[in-house]
Amino acid sequence: MKKSLLTITVALILLPASLLADIPGDYKLVVPQIPPALRSLDKVKLAEVFAFDCVHCYYFNRDMMPELKAKFGDKLELVPKPIGWRGHDPGRLYFIAEEKGKGHDVMMSIFQMVFDYGLGEQMFTRDKLQFVARKHGLEKEFKSLMDEPRIVGKMNRSIQYSQLKNVDSTPTLIIEDSIIPVRHYSNLVLIINSLLKNPVN
Repeated sequence: MKKSLLTITVALILLPASLLADIPGDYKLVVPQIPPALRSLDKVKLAEVFAFDCVHCYYFNRDMMPELKAKFGDKLELVPKPIGWRGHDPGRLYFIAEEKGKGHDVMMSIFQMVFDYGLGEQMFTRDKLQFVARKHGLEKEFKSLMDEPRIVGKMNRSIQYSQLKNVDSTPTLIIEDSIIPVRHYSNLVLIINSLLKNPVN
């Protein structure tokens, strides 16, 4: 029994690596998740595990993410995953805003207040977050939904995702739940294009 379990474990570790052999780029594998085949996808999912007190997350979303969106359009599905290391409230506000189509705007407002305006950890208090909600027309939702089970559940699942993928730093990008790429623009373009049925020039 122990021997068969060991065989299965080794197979799970080695199989995805062998499947990835033809995918170009600089990355590591999320074991035992099996990655997609080359040229197999109409749309590539890119999850970003991020923290609101992470300046590199801010720079990535400010500088590189718009370039990726512009290049790939609807062939790239971006899935932000707030990790909540310094509290869950900013992430909860993000999910409230996401439901109203304002997720990215609220995310960037929080980042700007943390880093550009120097508020740091003060930004994670509800009175400061309420200011952001008001700025984006979400004050009513902020008051009624911050502790609503559906929003709390979204935040909890976001944290569980990062734990499942053994994320220990931010931002961590995960392509199709299986490939953690080095975060260089050209590397991301290379990997994403290798998975698309119709690569983008």
